[in-house]
Formats: sequence, C-alpha cells, structure tokens
Amino acid sequence: MKCPFASRVGLSFRGIRPAMPTSTSAGTVRVLSAGTERPGRAPVVLLPGLGAPGYLADTLRGCAAATRAHLLDVPGFGGPGPLACEPEIDAIAGTVAAWLDRPSVLFGHSTAAQVAVTVAVRRPDLVRALVLAGPTFPPELRRLGPLAAAFLADVVHESPSALPGTVPHYLRAGPRRLLRMIRSAQRDEPERAMPLLRCPVLVVRGRRDTLSPEPWARSLAAASGGEFVTVPGAHTFPARSGGATSALITQFAEG
Repeated sequence: MKCPFASRVGLSFRGIRPAMPTSTSAGTVRVLSAGTERPGRAPVVLLPGLGAPGYLADTLRGCAAATRAHLLDVPGFGGPGPLACEPEIDAIAGTVAAWLDRPSVLFGHSTAAQVAVTVAVRRPDLVRALVLAGPTFPPELRRLGPLAAAFLADVVHESPSALPGTVPHYLRAGPRRLLRMIRSAQRDEPERAMPLLRCPVLVVRGRRDTLSPEPWARSLAAASGGEFVTVPGAHTFPARSGGATSALITQFAEG
C-alpha cells in the first residue's frame, strides 16, 4: 500500500510507527501503518469517526496481527499542520479514494461509515469488503436538537477509555470544524447509496448506541444485502473493544 499523502508530522502510538512520508500535489495525510502484507489477504484501512484517530489504535494493532493495516488521519485532526481536506463527508471520501491504490477492506466508524460507503460507491474496484460500525445518522437525527438528545442518551453509557483517543483531537479541531463535519454527515443520505454497493458489507452496532439506532443499522445492512451484528457497548465501542472489533473485521474479510 503506498502512502502518497503521509505527513512530515507523524502521529505516533506505542508500538506503531507512521508510514514513510511521500509528498504529492494533492496534500498530506498522516497515516499509521502496522503489520505485514500476506498472500491472499487484503490490507485493512481504518477510518475514524468525527476525525479522531486515537481511539482506533487498538483496532489497528489487532488487524495488524492478520495483515497489513493502516489508520488514516482524515480530515486531519490528529496532529498539527494543515488538514488533509475539508471536514466534510464528500471531501474526506475523495481523499480516501485517492489514497487507496489496491483493493482493501475498508472500516468506517460513526461518520466515517458514511465516508466508507461513499468511497465504495465511487471506487468499487478498490474496496474488497466494507465494515460499517455505528453508522450515522438516521433521518430523525438530521437536526441538531434530536441529535443532541441522542448524544446525551448515549454518553452515559460510554467508557472513559474513549476520552484520551478523542478529546485531544476534538480540541485541536475546534467547535467550528466539528460542527461543519457533523452538519455534513446530517446532510448525507447513506440509505440511498447502500443498494449500489457491490462488495460484502457488515454493519456492526453497539447495543446501547443511540446515535445509530438498531432499526436504522439493520435497514442499512438489508439494503446492501449485507450482514448485521450487535456487540456490547455504546457508540464508541471500538475504543474499549479494539481486539474484538479487529477480530470482526478480519474474520469478515476472510469470509
């Protein structure tokens, strides 16, 4: 897997090194890579929800035990310097599609599930399988008032383990960029794109997730002819269950 937008300012998590930097005219993306490519196994590419890559570090490590794995910092809240792209679903999807250079297993959590769907529709040749975790937002949450209520209902069930991997990135982004990204996700309509997917699809939802209600998540899986799985936890379940999340990804990718 090439790393055409890897930044000179690298993210770093324990035991994981940034990919070697390569500059292009398209911009820069920070990428964490781990693991070794293995014959017959597509690489895994992880896309973080609301632009906070830190909470997916354990998921990256777990995927790296099975194949080459990459965690993309998009739109770029994971470090200093300019963003990789505008903090909107369409722009992030364009950046991810440009970064990919071979068929991969694409994992998107929360708003990044919408990004992953958009990439798979645009470049079906580059997406071997799609894993959508806690996909947002159903029509009833496409206004800020109901979304705020759903967030408050979810947050009481969240684990504090998600905070170190999310809050620093949100502070770096600032409220204006975060709101822009949320509003972009609210305007997006993934239910229209799901029937267009041509790759295997797995939709995963935390049992206490009020931002991705069960009927909504099930409907997305059904629209794509995919599979649906419920796991323990709330919306940010990958933060406390990176090993289980990576197992779901790699087992689904292996069929």
